[in-house]
Amino acid sequence: MVRLAKGFVIAGTALLLTGSHVPYVASSALATVGVAPERTSAPELPRTKVDIPELTTEGRTIHVPAGGNLQKALDEAESGDRIELDPRATYEGPFRLKAKEGDRWIVITSSAVPPKPGHHIQPSDGAQMPKLVSADHYVVIAEPGAHHYRLVGLEITSKAGSFVTTMVQFGADETSADAVPHHLIVDRCYVHGDAKTGGRRGVALNARHAAVVDSYLADFKEVGADSQAVSGWNGPGPIRIAGNYLEAAGENIMFGGADPTIPNLVPADIEIVHNHLAKPLRWKAGHPTFEGIEWTVKNLFELKNARRVLVDGNLFEHNWPQAQNGFSILFTVRNQDGGAPWSTIEDVTFSNNLVRHVAAGINMLGRDDNHPSQQARRIAVRNNVFLDIGGTWGNGRLFQLLDGTSDVTFDHNTAFQTGSILFGGDHAPHTGFVFQNNIAQRNEYGITGSGKGEGTETLTHYFPEAVFRRNVIVGGNAGRYPSDNFYPASIQEAGLAIPREGDFRLTLVRPYSRAATDGRDPGADLDVIAKALDGIPAAGLRPRTTAHADVMGTIGTLPWWPGSRLVFWFSIVLLGYVYLGYPVLAALRATLMEKPRRRAPIEPTVSIIVIAHNEADRIAPRIENLLALDYPRDRLEIVIGSDGSTDDTVQRARRYGDRGVIVRAFREHRGKPAIVNALVPIVRGEIVIFADARQRFDAGTVRALVANFADAQVGAASGELLLTAEGGTAAAGHGTAFYWRYEKFIRSTEGRVDSTIGATGAIYAIRRELFETIPEDTLLDDVLIPLRIVRRGYRVVFEPEARAHDTASATARQEFVRKTRTIAGTFQLLSREAWLLNPVSNRLWFETMSHKVLRLALPMLHAAFLVSTAALADAGLYGLMLAGQVMFYAAALIGATQRQTQRRSIVFTAPCAMCLLIWATIVGFVRFITHRQQVTWERVPAPARRDVAA
Repeated sequence: MVRLAKGFVIAGTALLLTGSHVPYVASSALATVGVAPERTSAPELPRTKVDIPELTTEGRTIHVPAGGNLQKALDEAESGDRIELDPRATYEGPFRLKAKEGDRWIVITSSAVPPKPGHHIQPSDGAQMPKLVSADHYVVIAEPGAHHYRLVGLEITSKAGSFVTTMVQFGADETSADAVPHHLIVDRCYVHGDAKTGGRRGVALNARHAAVVDSYLADFKEVGADSQAVSGWNGPGPIRIAGNYLEAAGENIMFGGADPTIPNLVPADIEIVHNHLAKPLRWKAGHPTFEGIEWTVKNLFELKNARRVLVDGNLFEHNWPQAQNGFSILFTVRNQDGGAPWSTIEDVTFSNNLVRHVAAGINMLGRDDNHPSQQARRIAVRNNVFLDIGGTWGNGRLFQLLDGTSDVTFDHNTAFQTGSILFGGDHAPHTGFVFQNNIAQRNEYGITGSGKGEGTETLTHYFPEAVFRRNVIVGGNAGRYPSDNFYPASIQEAGLAIPREGDFRLTLVRPYSRAATDGRDPGADLDVIAKALDGIPAAGLRPRTTAHADVMGTIGTLPWWPGSRLVFWFSIVLLGYVYLGYPVLAALRATLMEKPRRRAPIEPTVSIIVIAHNEADRIAPRIENLLALDYPRDRLEIVIGSDGSTDDTVQRARRYGDRGVIVRAFREHRGKPAIVNALVPIVRGEIVIFADARQRFDAGTVRALVANFADAQVGAASGELLLTAEGGTAAAGHGTAFYWRYEKFIRSTEGRVDSTIGATGAIYAIRRELFETIPEDTLLDDVLIPLRIVRRGYRVVFEPEARAHDTASATARQEFVRKTRTIAGTFQLLSREAWLLNPVSNRLWFETMSHKVLRLALPMLHAAFLVSTAALADAGLYGLMLAGQVMFYAAALIGATQRQTQRRSIVFTAPCAMCLLIWATIVGFVRFITHRQQVTWERVPAPARRDVAA
């Protein structure tokens, strides 16, 4: 059996790993097409920036209740005043912001606490916001000279069924720069058109010192006309657009598009950073979610008249041909109506962005081909990733330059496109062109221009004296292109991985690695882009730790099997550490480094929240159990949250209303996080205990939990869940009971040193004041909530005297569903809460890596252990190891078949549970990356009970 296993594994692995050859490398040091001087015309960055001050109030607070006169309050407000509106109240406009004396901010906001700054709000936040509506051409307009107004935490939209041209109009047709409104901020607002009729424009920034930050702009769409989330054409700047979600059918962001009424005006000093710009696929004809209306779709970002623009750290996605040809980014200078011949695009930096799922990449126009204009010049496209360009989205052309641009640079970009790399047009040539250190695929045409051959011929004619060097042109023909570039046959030969959504390697193998003009790798620096996009969850871009390119190149040329000993010892050491080493080390740390914890018999007010979905058969016994707890009834609140129950759960729970039980029924089945978010802010307890419907608490559980909060450093306390494996329970369930005892031991030792990594969802308590709203699709709320409390400097402790009782899973499927959900939730947690992986930010970093992260690697470690052992099995030790693994998996198989017997041995149930965990890790990862793990719980029915022989 050992020889058979060895032969099978080696043969299969060898088939996968063999077959590499030395790539072609152009040897000449000539860096240019022709002879060109070094380029020094880098674009100028914005000269001035918009300051976003802290939200403070120096004057009066004016409260406008629901139904009150907001325009009157705006008219009477003075510099420094704060106008507060009722949450969820609707105020019908339009509203005018007038010029006033003074330079202190007038803040218009909610009387409730607005969402935290630092990332864009969600539409769900809008339900709690004051709403400004109008059926006019605008909802809010700033009059000429109006200044120092800040809109914070507001929903701004059209009256239901109305089409509003511009939701927020900052300036329009002023004729001098001094007359435009200035110092205006839209901050953490939900600005949107009507879901059915749309809207033309979200925010018009024809102003000075204006900004849109941390906001959500959506449903700007129209048939037969352009629509934008943000646009500007008559404002001198500076302008800041930062941290937003921006959605529009025409152009998500556009500057230009109409002639300025201020002579010689070019919008300038514009920062567009850290935004997510997208078009929803429900607008795309042919997509399964298409809603039936083909709105006028053009591009994601367009400049027609602008200078000194920084576009950095943004996510651009979803663009297709409809009213335009599918290019997603346009730098196309336009004297739009013929009255602004000074129009130009100059000094633009497009850097550290991710552009994906679009028909084509960037289109540039040197001069307007309809009316006289200035030349587009000094544009740098640096360190960007272009992913999934073309294919099902459109033609796939990466870059296009038309009609004579000047000083355009493409440097350190990586692209995975299906069309050509660069098209040079058919008219005026492009001067000062630099194309260096990029990675792209030739595909069918590579670099071409009208009437000229591919490669050098096109470059010579359309890009005279261009700098074209140190690029990796995958599939290119070295004879057609300049020297001092690289032409691997495939991306695999270059060392690049096949692109996956947010998961691909950009590390090159030799000779391409470190071959750029600056000594780095050609292509984009993924770490820099991931950092620039940090905080945009939709980006999903995470840098992958890869070996040094030299080492990777060497490994690719060596036989596989001599490295098997390294793989063997690496995997066995890590497996030993995960299963045994860390628990032992945790126990040792708890003995030597135990942190004192104060407990006292205190009696704070306590709210127990039980979230139930279709628990009619359990809810009454559960409430009886809670009513019997040893805790003063006047200090104990029991709240039942029905998560869209369709059975008698609500009715049965309400029978206990006369005994003080509160029932909150939610119509939609949204999952536990949404109900937690809704209930925690409204309960009255200083301490909140989370519980499920199926468990039972010991009488002294509440007292045991709250005793820990006598210590001011304790922010959360987790109780102990005791699992009982009953007759008829599958082997996985018996193994789970053993595994749970093992897990509790680790949590207990962690809590004695500092804090546990998460809590037991069936029984844990927190200080209500420390609760932070969590995303509604969170899978592991019982880990995320405690860890955020840890982040704020508090401890999360384990309390073994607070006990909840439950039965182990009756079937392997029940246990598998539970584990899969937990694993998918762990991947979700680590992908969203990146601070957990930072030893500087996370004081529990060692515990996180040892207890959570390494467990996610178990499938890979077990596979590496098995394969390397099979390769080395001729030696005595390795042969015994392989035999031991075969016995282990055989025991797991036997354990899985022991469903109908009561006598079960840990020899079989423990391997069964471990293998179930390994497989659940794989399935959980797949569900995470494919977004198929539901936030709502998937109940698996237990089998009918049977009488079995002893």
